[in-house]
Amino acid sequence: MDKSLGGEAVILRVRPWQTGDKYVIAFTKDYGKIRFIAYGARYPKNVQGRLLQPFAFLDLRVQPGQKLDKLLDCRLLRLPCSFDMKQMAYGAVAAELTAVFTEDRQPHEELYTLLEQTLATLAQRNPRLVVLSFAIKLLKLTGFEPQMSVCVNCGQEQPDDEDAFFSPLQGGLLCKNCGAAHKGGAEKCSAGTRTLWRNLEQLNFDAPSNFSVRGGHLMELEKLLYKFILCQTDKPLNSISFLAQIGV
Repeated sequence: MDKSLGGEAVILRVRPWQTGDKYVIAFTKDYGKIRFIAYGARYPKNVQGRLLQPFAFLDLRVQPGQKLDKLLDCRLLRLPCSFDMKQMAYGAVAAELTAVFTEDRQPHEELYTLLEQTLATLAQRNPRLVVLSFAIKLLKLTGFEPQMSVCVNCGQEQPDDEDAFFSPLQGGLLCKNCGAAHKGGAEKCSAGTRTLWRNLEQLNFDAPSNFSVRGGHLMELEKLLYKFILCQTDKPLNSISFLAQIGV
């Protein structure tokens, strides 16, 4: 009986492994995240190795192993999108978030579809907004979303038109009273920022609705979201650190 894994997949990460091999993280439509070794993939004559590139869509067949899975076969479904450096940097954020917030071999077809749509949209729309939308949706799909409507301390519902605070460590909004009393760690979270959060959460990549984006709200949302992600992961993500370095 064939016990191989794989099927339709998008490549999230590729790095060298030993002398001529590649270590690959992929997200598959049927099995969720899988990690495997492609032996000999770094040698020039290895055709499969040339296909194993970030953001490529492949048909994979992987053999499960006791310690490490190994690639049996792959074929190209779609070439990676032609990204410029900025788009590629934001694509790396989407890929790393997917790798970090998912478990091995846990199917999640809805997340696969979202990742597919996100990578396609990066080359067409503002990549900064696209990836923020992806990150918010991913947190919701994986059960890590912060509380954005009710104070996480007192339980009071927060009116949409009132400014509030946000605690990355406590996992969501703090009302004005709780935020003012909170000693350290609470960030300002304006009503406009929460409106932008909702717009990005509801954004349809195939038929996006029109909404205005103020620079101050965008920067505030980005800061709160990435601080929240840091609290969930306990370590900085390389892709987000790279965004800061290149200033996009």
